[in-house]
Formats: sequence, C-alpha cells, structure tokens
Amino acid sequence: MASLTRAGYLDADVEMLVEKVNQIYRQKGGFVQLTLTGEPVKPYPYFRFDGKIIKGPPISETRFRAVEEVPHKETVVSVDAAARILFDAGSFKIVSAKVAGGVWRGVERVKLMDTIKRVKVVESLDEAADWLAEVELEAVAGLVKGYPGALVLLDRPLVFRSGTMSAKAYRRLVERDWRVVGMPKSSSIRLSSGESALGYVSRLGSKMFRDMAWSYYPLIEDEKLGIGIGAVKLSPSGPVFRLDVAWELSLRADFEYLSGMLAYLQDFTSPGYPLPLKIVHNLSRISDDELSMDRELLLEELGISSKASIASKLLEDSGGSEFKAKYLWGGIP
Repeated sequence: MASLTRAGYLDADVEMLVEKVNQIYRQKGGFVQLTLTGEPVKPYPYFRFDGKIIKGPPISETRFRAVEEVPHKETVVSVDAAARILFDAGSFKIVSAKVAGGVWRGVERVKLMDTIKRVKVVESLDEAADWLAEVELEAVAGLVKGYPGALVLLDRPLVFRSGTMSAKAYRRLVERDWRVVGMPKSSSIRLSSGESALGYVSRLGSKMFRDMAWSYYPLIEDEKLGIGIGAVKLSPSGPVFRLDVAWELSLRADFEYLSGMLAYLQDFTSPGYPLPLKIVHNLSRISDDELSMDRELLLEELGISSKASIASKLLEDSGGSEFKAKYLWGGIP
C-alpha cells in the first residue's frame, strides 16, 4: 500500500482498492454460498446491455470441449471496419471509417474487396459506434450476395442496440445468411462473483486441457437478442476469445465443430486467431499519415482558403476542443 501512497494516492482509496480486489479473487476462506446438497454455488455470467441485465447459466466444467482443427473448404466472408476522428468540434465530431473485406475458401484466399472509406458527422460516441457497425454490415451484405451460404466472420460482438440502424442491418444480414460469427477482441461479460468471465473460464480451461485447444458453451444464450455466446481457445499457445454466434447458427451447428473450423483458419504467426480476420483488420487500419491527409482534403472540400469559410470555423472549434482534451484531460479521445 505504501507504494501507491508514495505516488500521491489517498490511503483510504488504496485500502478500499486492495480489499475489493482481494474480495474478487479470494478463492478460499470467508463465506461461501452452498446449494441444498452442500456444494459451493457456481458463479453465473452476465452482462449489461441496452438497459437490461442478460444472464447465462452457472459456470460448469461439463460445458468444456476439446477442440481439434476441422479442415474444410467452406466459403468464408470476413469484414472489418476501423474509425478515427477527423475533427472534434466539441458539440459534434466528424468521423472517418475504413472498411476492408475479403472472401476465402478454407485457407485459400479468393478475393479482397477494394477498401471503402466513409465519413459522417456524429454527436455522440454511441452514434459513432452504431454507424461504424452499420457500414461494416452493409459491406458484408454486399459481399455475401455473390457467395450465398458463406460463413460470415466478424471481429465484433453480435449485439446491437434495439431500434438502431445497425440492428436493422444485422437482422437483414441474418435473414439472408444465418451463418454469422463474431470474435471480438474484448468482452464485458462478468461473473456474479465480480470476475471477468473470460478470465475465469480461461483459468479453468487451462487446468482441464493442458496444452490443448478447447471451447466453452454457452456463456450466454438469449433468443430475444438473437445470440449465443461462448469462449474459445483455438490454439494451445493462443489467447481465449469470446465467440458470438447468430441464434439460428447456435441452433443448427455444434459449437465445438464450429470452433474446429475456425481453428483451421488460424494464422501461424498469430496462434489462436483466424487469418481472414487478421488480414481485414490490418487492411482497415487508418494510419496517422492517412488521417492527416484526409483532414487536409476535408478542409479543402469545405473551402479552407477563405478566412470566413466553414473550414476555418471548424478549425477554431476543433482547436479549442483538442486543446482541452490534450492539455486539461491528458489526451485526445
């Protein structure tokens, strides 16, 4: 505790922090809730979404399965979209998005689509996130038209706020092609004990399956949300990922078999992560140089040469907002 207090933190805050973390991770001692048969109660996973708490069944060792690669020639469509803020004017932001996608047959690449760049004025980060999901799903819909029945592989969670354009775009996609899988790089699912669901399942899986790939399903199943959520470790040396599947796919496909199909697609330079996702992720990146160029082009579009132009006003508003973010808050969002 002395280490943090020497850095200027309040003693009371540090004491509460240490106690809370110990409480979360304490495995022995203290009060343990028991079932009627005297067994410890297993924690259950949950996450908050759209103002609701979505719960899954208690964690159980019986939901684990060993995963072996399943060689296949299935058509795989993968799309990713990245976003950067062009200008932050305080009351609104101008956001740029870059979308990349491709088609594979098994591990063999069939085609890469030309990257698409989009731009939009948004008033909130929620609006920006919804728009980014929408443009990504629109690109997927365009690709799957030529490849009906393809396995759609995204690196995002398959949950979308009700009534949003992204939710409508996702529903249209699933109606056309129900084989949709999301493999986000992070997860907000927690356990009733306070721990990260993926962290807990990862530790449990490592004890049960040493030096093996494995899957766990379900963490969450919710027909109203139209989703089934599990966890996968596609390589013995790879990390554990959350894996979302469209509800229709969760009913028709075996999660263990699907995990084996994804394991076959992994890139040996990034164990545990499918190659199609890695490629489209890299192609969708917006570099600092590209962002600077796009800013200059937008200012030209708005008429930067005139002092009374909209571009000049935008620069003034953005300059003030970025000054506050950088020098008062410690960074530009």
